[in-house]
This record gives sequence, structure tokens and C-alpha cells, in this order.
Amino acid sequence: MEPTYKKIDNIFFDPTKPLGKGAFATVYKGYDEKNKNAPVAVKVIPAAKLLESEDQYNLFMREIDVLRQVKGEHIVQLLDVKRTPNNLYIFTEFCDSGDLEKNTKNKREFTEEEALVIIKSIADAFESIERLDIIGSKGHRIFLMHRDIKPANILFHKGCVKVADFGFAKVIDDVDKDIRKAHTLLGTPLYMAPQILNDESYSAKCDVWSSGVLLYEIIFGKLPWNGNSVPNLFSNIKTNPLTFPKTISPETKDLLTKMLKIKDEERISWKDVYEHPAVKKIDLRSQPISMSTSVTQSPRNQPQGGNQNQYNDNKQQGNQNGYNQYPQYTQYNPQQQQQNYGNKYC
Repeated sequence: MEPTYKKIDNIFFDPTKPLGKGAFATVYKGYDEKNKNAPVAVKVIPAAKLLESEDQYNLFMREIDVLRQVKGEHIVQLLDVKRTPNNLYIFTEFCDSGDLEKNTKNKREFTEEEALVIIKSIADAFESIERLDIIGSKGHRIFLMHRDIKPANILFHKGCVKVADFGFAKVIDDVDKDIRKAHTLLGTPLYMAPQILNDESYSAKCDVWSSGVLLYEIIFGKLPWNGNSVPNLFSNIKTNPLTFPKTISPETKDLLTKMLKIKDEERISWKDVYEHPAVKKIDLRSQPISMSTSVTQSPRNQPQGGNQNQYNDNKQQGNQNGYNQYPQYTQYNPQQQQQNYGNKYC
């Protein structure tokens, strides 16, 4: 069966071949025809999810404006956002070697040193955001809480570790970043800070906890705490002390202990993580993580053909304000392109 193509402005992708699906979005591999068919990641969110609440939609769009400014060597770059009547399309940098979750499921074992490279890369991502000096609408510096650090959101590209999916990110004033506040329960429970699990107020250190759980899992191949429900998981964290199933360096053990402090005020900050003796000696530029890249042909090198199905979003004219301006979407015909696009975009 020949694939069907969708084209949003200059990005085209095969909607029959998702890279992954989540609760809110589906991700595809797309290609930018204005940039020599460079690969991009295409996240598709049904507009109905965002339009359930006008306040939620407006808040999401304001935070997208902030995320456009977030840049860093260890951050998956947001490239563009487009909205049609049916969907919101988020285009981001494409990473060629998959995510941490898939690599661990494929029995990829990481050394302690590689685990520390990953954690320092995550810390560098948040330190990069600190250095950007982004100013919000109230005139205050902006800081981001990710709130969903987990293996699926740690990607690899040409040996570099990158933090992805700030979809649950909370934009907060820098002056409030260390103040514990009540926020919505979002993220993946097994990696959530105990304050979130117990519906308590929490600070930006929630991401330090999640990354500590991640570091523990990479090193030991298991989670530090488990549970069959959120209350059970919280109870296990409170009652079962942190243990270390195998011998690791004293520095790494100390780092894990400080990242996984149950009390928010006792947990170390991102700056403390970055400067900790366990990771301070790590040179991220000279210690890339060797990964096998996924081999996929560029569409221009594929045999010609393909089903010329029409893009099926409603073609009504949208209002011309900001993100409500609908992009150019057309019937995509590979045979009409100057390049020899193929019949299989994977």
C-alpha cells in the first residue's frame, strides 16, 4: 500500500508512520523541503485538546512564545509551530539515535561514566536556560520547570544528549523558582518528586529529583522506588531508604543521595548538580556517547511514486492573529516536486 503524505507549509511527512504516541500527541519524522529535505520531528496535537479551555489555550500559546527562545546544545530546539482548524503542529530538531527509553529496552547498557555524561547534559540544559536571561511579560526573568523528565524525553543525536519535550514545562518567574508552589499534577508518576505525588507545593527542584531517579535507573537497571499506585509509590519513598544494588564510586553515590532527598529544601539545585565532583570532571565535548544512528533514506533518494491524497484538515480561512493564522496546506504530489521525492518516508 502506497503511503499518504501531509504537507504543512514547507514540512512534509507520512502520517501512517508515527515514531511514537503519547497521551496528547503523535510524533512523526518529517522533512523540510526548504532546507535540502533536512529531517525534523513533527508533533501533532489535536486542536480539540487545546480548545477545551480558552484560558488553557492562551496560556499554552504564551508559553510556546517563551519556548521559542529556549536554546542550548543539550536542548531539542523548537523550530516552529503551526495551527490548522484540526491540529496544532510543533516542529522540532530531529535526533538521529532514538531516546533513552528505547535504547535501554534494546539492552543498551550504559557505564557509570556514560550515566554521568547524561546527567551532566541534563544539568547543562537547565543551566543554559538560566544563562539565556529570558524576560517574561511581567518584566521578570523566566525560568522553566520541565516536569516530565523521563527516559523517553532524553534523546541522542550524533553522540550528544538532548532534553526533549517541554510540553509539560511550567514558565515561572525566576524570583519564584525556588519557592514551592502548588501546580497541576503532570508527568510520569514513577519519576515524580514526592511533593507532586502527595499533592504538595513544589519548586524547580522537582526536575532534579526526576533526573536523580533517571540516573539511578541508568546505573542500576531498576528504579529506586516502585509502586502499584501513586499513594503506594509515595509511601514506599517515605518508608524505604535509598539503597545501592551494586558498588559505584563514592562521588556518584553522594550525588544520587543529594538529588534524591525527599524534602524539597534539602535537595540540591541544578547548579549544585553541575558542579558536583562526580560530574565536574566530565568534559561533554570530548566524551560523546557512542550510539548507532537510525539509517533512513532521504525522500529525494527514494523511487518516485506515492498516493497523492489530499491533506484533510478543514481549509476554511482562519483569523489572522498570531497562531490562529492557518498555514498553507495543499494536496501533496511528489511528482510535481523538482526533487525526486519517494514513495516511502520513514
